[in-house]
Amino acid sequence: MMRKRIHISYLITVWMLTLVNSALFTSCDDEEAYTTSPSALLEFSADTVRFDTVFTTIGSSTQLFKVYNRGGESLMLPSIRLASGGRSGFRVNVDGMSGTEFADVEVRDGDSLYVFVEVTVDPRNEDNPFLLRDSLQFLLQSGLYQQVQLEAYGQDMIVLRGVSFATDTTLTGERPYVVYDSLCVDSGAILRLSEGVRLHFHSGAFMRVDGTLKAEGSVERPIVFRGDRLDNLFDYLPYDRLDNQWGGITLGTSSYDNHLNFVDIHSGGWGIRCDSADAALNKLTIENSVIHNVAGDALSAVNGRLWVGNTELTNAGGHCLRVRGGDVQVVYSTLANFYPWAYRGAALSLSNEWCPLTRADFRSCIITGYSSNELMLWPTSAPDSLTFNYRFDHCLLNVPADSIQGDRYVEVRCDSVEHDVSRITNFPLIDTDIFFYDFSLDSLSQAIGAGHRDDALNLYPLDRLGRSRLEDEAPDAGAQERLPSE
Repeated sequence: MMRKRIHISYLITVWMLTLVNSALFTSCDDEEAYTTSPSALLEFSADTVRFDTVFTTIGSSTQLFKVYNRGGESLMLPSIRLASGGRSGFRVNVDGMSGTEFADVEVRDGDSLYVFVEVTVDPRNEDNPFLLRDSLQFLLQSGLYQQVQLEAYGQDMIVLRGVSFATDTTLTGERPYVVYDSLCVDSGAILRLSEGVRLHFHSGAFMRVDGTLKAEGSVERPIVFRGDRLDNLFDYLPYDRLDNQWGGITLGTSSYDNHLNFVDIHSGGWGIRCDSADAALNKLTIENSVIHNVAGDALSAVNGRLWVGNTELTNAGGHCLRVRGGDVQVVYSTLANFYPWAYRGAALSLSNEWCPLTRADFRSCIITGYSSNELMLWPTSAPDSLTFNYRFDHCLLNVPADSIQGDRYVEVRCDSVEHDVSRITNFPLIDTDIFFYDFSLDSLSQAIGAGHRDDALNLYPLDRLGRSRLEDEAPDAGAQERLPSE
């Protein structure tokens, strides 16, 4: 019996020694498993990581690329490092480790690393964008280097934080402005914006004008109001194509004689709100401009006197144009509501619910959208108590055909699905997958030749982009003319 017990104990001891030796040999095998072959290389999901323009002192968004080992053997990387040593402003995180250099990073066969990249650009006191470069270098045990290039354009800017102009002021277009909180113009003051001014509003920031706004851009250098996100939500979708990236512009009750020419307002919570005013005084003249892709109304007014010419009011979660009383003239403009995000209002809403609508005159316009009726009329319950005066002349109007009758409609064409081209297909350069909208005209659009020649001769011989309306027999309705050669 004793011999049997000793024999069993001996077998257990030999078995345990075998396990220990096996573990030791396995450990030695692991240490020797990293290849040093020059043919064993990493693969990268991108050879260059590029950032669009980044404002100085404001950190960028985070970009990601992956590092793959698909060579069949494990790799040990003695070093991963930023070539600049971190002086360029780029920052990296490698598989959860932040720094400028990383030692002895293992990448087993079939495995990968996640690398996150950010950049903060130091000011250089320069007007034009400038290029920053760096590289993330990977040293292999074979002695070979591989690298991924890092690139970003920096842009010096001027910060306006809760600014209120109490005296006449001019902003010029050498550098962009980034607005935090609010930008206000006090009653009695005039704010002038020179051509090329770019106002980037931070999330929630807005502009309020109780004085007067004079914005004079040009075809080549429009004045731009937009959000301050310069990066992408997805590879195909810049934040600049999303709505609600900032607030919007409000013209207060005491604000008159505002003039906006060649202005681009987009991606806000609203476009321009005109508070209740005296309709005998000019509230706003907007020409050769764009208000596009806003969560609320693109342009709204209560009892205001407005002139809208050669302008596009497009894609609004509210209405493209909402008029509640007053005196409004709209000439050679495009009101098109193809807002893609949620419930949307109409291209045009007219009402005398609070104030008399003494004039709502639409000439040589396109008024269309997804719906079969893009005109909302809200008269009072007692129509004789307040004036409700509106008229459409030489327009393409998306309403039921049987509603185009009476002296309110002169030479109006119906934008109906009965035509080969109607509604959104009036505009061939629209991509609803990437939310890109270009409101130029299709060659078969009913807007071709629908405009009023007198208004082209006397008011807008050139369209919003500076192209002649007088080269064919009749000008086209809307803000953009299709040239005979197109």
